[in-house]
Amino acid sequence: MRCSLVALCTLLLVACAPVGQQDTETDAAAIRAVLADFDALANAGNAAGIAELYAEDAIQMPPDAPSRVGRGAILASMEETFGANTLQLTSIADEIEVAGDLAFVRITWDEGITPKAGGDTEQMHGNWLVIFKRQADGSWKMWRDMWSVFELPEA
Repeated sequence: MRCSLVALCTLLLVACAPVGQQDTETDAAAIRAVLADFDALANAGNAAGIAELYAEDAIQMPPDAPSRVGRGAILASMEETFGANTLQLTSIADEIEVAGDLAFVRITWDEGITPKAGGDTEQMHGNWLVIFKRQADGSWKMWRDMWSVFELPEA
């Protein structure tokens, strides 16, 4: 009986132990790769590619607008954006925290938006918060996504 109790306690301690540092670093690197893909796909105007970075049940929460629920709604929004504009996006992951199968990423971004119909490029800056969810295949997908837009002070 005593051996079974010791074995059970050992099993519980191992199961509840935090994920090793190497696993967290590997997960953070995978998430950074998704964000780099996002920037590259946005700059290429690839709406379908961006949509694939999101989980099927993802929710995007843009500022001052209704939520976009599901990958299909996010794709439709991206297609509309890229149909009318050319983007030049640069984002920097300022913080990544992994907790099991979820991770949050705090990002700052800069973006130039140029209307395809002509006109000046609008420069935008903002903060972006993304919650990633590990998928059954081990990959990370964007699951919840919200951002803000602000003007930088004059230099």
